[in-house]
Amino acid sequence: MSSDRARVRIPAELAADGTGLPDRCARHGRPAARRADFALQSKVRVEGNRALSANALSTASRLSRYAERVRVVPVRAWPLCRSCLRLRRSWLAVTLLLFVGGLTAFVGSLLVGVLSDDAPRALAGAAAVGFVALVLSALPFSRAGLGRIAGAFTSDDGTAVEVAEPSAEFTADLARHRGPAPGPS
Repeated sequence: MSSDRARVRIPAELAADGTGLPDRCARHGRPAARRADFALQSKVRVEGNRALSANALSTASRLSRYAERVRVVPVRAWPLCRSCLRLRRSWLAVTLLLFVGGLTAFVGSLLVGVLSDDAPRALAGAAAVGFVALVLSALPFSRAGLGRIAGAFTSDDGTAVEVAEPSAEFTADLARHRGPAPGPS
């Protein structure tokens, strides 16, 4: 697999405008069933040892350094195919199931325990399972993010949106929208 196929860079201005994006899904290469607007945030590593600097002032300092370095790129009209939309709906359904089920089990078992005179010990187990389900609902929620579904992320400097291993159809359609790439000088 060539490095050109491994990653495609789209200028941040083009992604924010949304008019020059292809009509095909970046992941599957199928025609877009819907276009979505979202924001992508660059990944930033802040130096320093968090364990040694766990007081409020050093935490505030780390947060301010993080805020200075992070870059956010708005993305408009990103093409998503039916498979991507179905995958997103599936992850959101799992999230909803875990969250609502966990909340019901947790709060319900606590209410039954408080309201009954002789509460069974199994209610503590139900409350624990409900709490774990509540916490675990964050995992499928993060998988349902539009940036993750699209396979897009922001470059470290925030000047481009990068797509890891886009489909050949997306790459070809992107080249048609952009025009011919400039040759070597």
